[in-house]
Amino acid sequence: MSPRQYAPLFALLLLTSTPLLAHSLEDAETEIQKQEDYVQFVDRPAPDFSLTDVSGDTVSLKEFQDKVVVLNFIYTRCTNACPLHMNLLANVQDQISVADLQDNVIFITVATDTEDSEGTRTHLQAYSNNFKLELANWYFLYRNESEPAGTTRRIAESYGLRFDPVAEGVQAHGVVTHVIDQTGQLRARFHGLKFEPKNLVDYVTVLVKGPDALDNSVWDKLQTYFNNMAG
Repeated sequence: MSPRQYAPLFALLLLTSTPLLAHSLEDAETEIQKQEDYVQFVDRPAPDFSLTDVSGDTVSLKEFQDKVVVLNFIYTRCTNACPLHMNLLANVQDQISVADLQDNVIFITVATDTEDSEGTRTHLQAYSNNFKLELANWYFLYRNESEPAGTTRRIAESYGLRFDPVAEGVQAHGVVTHVIDQTGQLRARFHGLKFEPKNLVDYVTVLVKGPDALDNSVWDKLQTYFNNMAG
């Protein structure tokens, strides 16, 4: 079919104001699920926690109930999966900024280390520096010195993720990125290191702007397609 033959269909699409896909959060999740093999959608209260940041200030999850929260757990002495996880989320943060959503989204990274607090905070600071993260909306959290060594590991377990010490300086663990909505509901888990950052950003966009926000990207793809055909 020639580009000229596509023109009536394109004109019809442009004149149609009814959204093509998403009318509810569930509809949007269905569309994203088609694109992303590593996402698991859930709907349950996100376990609250209060920890300290690298400056020693107390930060609670409930402080951000007007924001979408992207939460992950790392073992800062990990030399393989955790740096790759942080690099992936640095990409997500960049795309969030490009989409002008940075004021609506908070990133929280929790360290599960059982070693000394000072050394762990030094490692957390190194992560923020090495990956050139924008700290205006990214919090690195850890237990304070008076709390038990396993405090943050237990928080990770409340999110369904285990960090088990197996040797000195080694923890066996999975890799999951959690997405929490503005009401404190855990909405999604992106598993592993192979998910497409854009799909996480699309989901965050839906939570911030509403389900029909997903349709905008669909319209963009359609318009690009027909522009390429016409060109």
